[in-house]
Order: sequence, then C-alpha cells, then structure tokens
Amino acid sequence: MTKIEYDGRELTVGTQTVVLRHKIGQVLEEDGIILVVLSPSQTEGRDQRNLLAFDEQGNKLWESEIPEHSERHMFGEIYKENGNIIGWSWNSNEYKIDLETGALENIGYGGK
Repeated sequence: MTKIEYDGRELTVGTQTVVLRHKIGQVLEEDGIILVVLSPSQTEGRDQRNLLAFDEQGNKLWESEIPEHSERHMFGEIYKENGNIIGWSWNSNEYKIDLETGALENIGYGGK
C-alpha cells in the first residue's frame, strides 16, 4: 500500500507532493489508484469536476465526468460497495465510477 497523506490542498503520495486547486475533503485508494474528492469553500464556488484520480507516483490520471452534466452538482463523498467505487453527488444520486477513466454510471437515488 502506498503512503498517502493530505493536508489542506496538498496531496503527498510516497515522496511526491501535489498542490491541488481546492482543499481535499476525502482520499480513497483502490487497486493502486488514489481517488481524491476536492471540497471547495463557498467563496470558491462549485467545482463540478471535483473527483480526481492519481497513480501511485502522484501523477494525475483523470478528472471525473460531471454528475448529471449540471453546474449545480458535484461529489460529496465516495465509498466502496460490492467491489465498486460509488460516488454520492449533491443531487442525491449515486454513481458507479470507472477507475480507469473516471466515467460515471448513474445508479439512482442515494437519498442521503
């Protein structure tokens, strides 16, 4: 397992540190891919592509698609369920996230 640390906008993977555009809200590692949910402040506005993926060397692989292709929605959290990575969006829908590409599959209302 790769050593991962984060503080504010800084993500450190092994010895590589990356400064991201917003504060980091959550980090989850799965199959050698490090997923990062950014949590912009209210003054920074919404960032609909707030889910990023990095490899074990700290290189960015992708930014997710936009949930519902709406300017109002972004990810609030991600979690593992039945071998999948699921993202919960502010529109209360859940999305299965393709770890290789960041593509989203809407799997319905999450009701959180």
